[in-house]
Amino acid sequence: MTTPKQIRSPDAPDAYEPVSPAEKLEEGALLAGLAAAGALRAVEVAAVVLVGLLVCPPLAILVVLVVVPLLVMALVVALLAAVVTVPYLLVQHFRSPHGGHASLLAHRLRVAGRALFDLAPHRIDAAVRKLHSGR
Repeated sequence: MTTPKQIRSPDAPDAYEPVSPAEKLEEGALLAGLAAAGALRAVEVAAVVLVGLLVCPPLAILVVLVVVPLLVMALVVALLAAVVTVPYLLVQHFRSPHGGHASLLAHRLRVAGRALFDLAPHRIDAAVRKLHSGR
Protein backbone atom coordinates (compact mmCIF):
# COMPACT_ATOMS: atom_id res chain seq x y z
CA MET A 1 0.00 0.00 0.00
CA THR A 2 1.45 3.34 -0.98
CA THR A 3 0.62 6.77 0.29
CA PRO A 4 -0.28 9.49 -2.19
CA LYS A 5 2.31 12.22 -2.79
CA GLN A 6 1.55 15.65 -1.49
CA ILE A 7 1.38 18.42 -4.05
CA ARG A 8 3.44 21.46 -3.07
CA SER A 9 3.70 24.88 -4.51
CA PRO A 10 7.01 25.71 -6.27
CA ASP A 11 8.00 28.23 -3.63
CA ALA A 12 7.30 25.86 -0.70
CA PRO A 13 10.37 24.76 1.32
CA ASP A 14 11.76 21.32 0.56
CA ALA A 15 11.63 18.40 2.96
CA TYR A 16 12.97 18.86 6.47
CA GLU A 17 16.75 18.65 6.58
CA PRO A 18 18.45 18.21 9.98
CA VAL A 19 20.95 20.89 10.86
CA SER A 20 22.58 19.92 14.13
CA PRO A 21 24.41 16.65 14.85
CA ALA A 22 21.74 15.75 17.41
CA GLU A 23 19.01 16.09 14.77
CA LYS A 24 21.05 13.98 12.35
CA LEU A 25 21.48 11.37 15.06
CA GLU A 26 17.76 11.37 15.80
CA GLU A 27 16.95 10.99 12.11
CA GLY A 28 19.45 8.16 11.81
CA ALA A 29 17.95 6.41 14.83
CA LEU A 30 14.48 6.79 13.34
CA LEU A 31 15.62 5.30 10.03
CA ALA A 32 17.39 2.45 11.86
CA GLY A 33 14.18 1.72 13.77
CA LEU A 34 12.19 1.65 10.55
CA ALA A 35 14.74 -0.69 8.98
CA ALA A 36 14.61 -2.98 12.02
CA ALA A 37 10.81 -3.04 11.89
CA GLY A 38 10.92 -3.88 8.19
CA ALA A 39 13.45 -6.66 8.82
CA LEU A 40 11.26 -8.08 11.58
CA ARG A 41 8.26 -8.01 9.26
CA ALA A 42 10.30 -9.82 6.59
CA VAL A 43 11.24 -12.52 9.10
CA GLU A 44 7.58 -12.95 10.05
CA VAL A 45 6.58 -13.27 6.39
CA ALA A 46 9.42 -15.74 5.78
CA ALA A 47 8.23 -17.88 8.72
CA VAL A 48 4.67 -17.95 7.37
CA VAL A 49 5.94 -18.86 3.90
CA LEU A 50 8.12 -21.62 5.36
CA VAL A 51 5.15 -23.13 7.22
CA GLY A 52 3.10 -22.93 4.03
CA LEU A 53 5.85 -24.68 2.08
CA LEU A 54 6.08 -27.42 4.66
CA VAL A 55 2.37 -27.99 4.29
CA CYS A 56 2.40 -27.79 0.47
CA PRO A 57 5.33 -29.73 -1.12
CA PRO A 58 4.49 -28.71 -4.73
CA LEU A 59 5.06 -25.08 -3.74
CA ALA A 60 8.41 -26.08 -2.28
CA ILE A 61 9.40 -27.53 -5.64
CA LEU A 62 8.31 -24.33 -7.38
CA VAL A 63 10.30 -22.20 -4.94
CA VAL A 64 13.42 -24.32 -5.34
CA LEU A 65 13.19 -24.30 -9.13
CA VAL A 66 12.18 -20.66 -9.67
CA VAL A 67 12.62 -18.37 -6.68
CA VAL A 68 15.96 -19.63 -5.33
CA PRO A 69 17.81 -19.22 -8.67
CA LEU A 70 16.32 -15.73 -9.04
CA LEU A 71 17.52 -14.79 -5.56
CA VAL A 72 20.99 -16.15 -6.30
CA MET A 73 21.17 -14.17 -9.55
CA ALA A 74 20.02 -11.01 -7.75
CA LEU A 75 22.70 -11.54 -5.09
CA VAL A 76 25.40 -12.00 -7.74
CA VAL A 77 24.30 -8.85 -9.59
CA ALA A 78 24.23 -6.86 -6.34
CA LEU A 79 27.72 -8.03 -5.38
CA LEU A 80 29.03 -7.20 -8.85
CA ALA A 81 27.48 -3.73 -8.65
CA ALA A 82 29.05 -3.20 -5.23
CA VAL A 83 32.49 -4.26 -6.46
CA VAL A 84 32.24 -1.90 -9.43
CA THR A 85 30.89 1.14 -7.53
CA VAL A 86 32.94 1.05 -4.30
CA PRO A 87 36.19 2.36 -5.88
CA TYR A 88 34.30 5.26 -7.49
CA LEU A 89 32.59 6.11 -4.20
CA LEU A 90 35.89 6.00 -2.31
CA VAL A 91 37.56 8.33 -4.82
CA GLN A 92 34.63 10.74 -4.61
CA HIS A 93 34.73 10.60 -0.82
CA PHE A 94 38.44 11.45 -0.63
CA ARG A 95 38.14 14.15 -3.31
CA SER A 96 35.39 15.96 -1.46
CA PRO A 97 35.34 19.77 -1.85
CA HIS A 98 36.00 20.15 1.85
CA GLY A 99 39.44 18.59 1.47
CA GLY A 100 39.49 17.61 5.12
CA HIS A 101 39.85 13.86 4.83
CA ALA A 102 42.90 13.65 2.61
CA SER A 103 44.81 16.36 4.48
CA LEU A 104 43.90 14.81 7.82
CA LEU A 105 45.07 11.40 6.60
CA ALA A 106 48.35 12.90 5.34
CA HIS A 107 48.91 14.72 8.65
CA ARG A 108 48.31 11.57 10.68
CA LEU A 109 50.66 9.56 8.45
CA ARG A 110 53.39 12.23 8.89
CA VAL A 111 52.98 12.19 12.69
CA ALA A 112 53.09 8.38 12.75
CA GLY A 113 56.21 8.39 10.55
CA ARG A 114 57.99 10.88 12.84
CA ALA A 115 57.05 8.79 15.87
CA LEU A 116 58.48 5.66 14.26
CA PHE A 117 61.65 7.53 13.29
CA ASP A 118 62.05 8.78 16.87
CA LEU A 119 61.87 5.18 18.09
CA ALA A 120 64.74 4.11 15.86
CA PRO A 121 67.65 2.61 17.88
CA HIS A 122 70.22 5.22 16.81
CA ARG A 123 67.90 8.04 17.92
CA ILE A 124 67.30 6.44 21.32
CA ASP A 125 71.05 5.88 21.75
CA ALA A 126 71.78 9.52 20.84
CA ALA A 127 69.17 10.76 23.32
CA VAL A 128 70.63 8.62 26.13
CA ARG A 129 74.19 9.85 25.39
CA LYS A 130 72.94 13.43 25.39
CA LEU A 131 71.35 12.94 28.83
CA HIS A 132 74.47 11.32 30.31
CA SER A 133 76.88 13.86 28.82
CA GLY A 134 75.19 16.68 30.73
CA ARG A 135 74.36 18.99 27.83
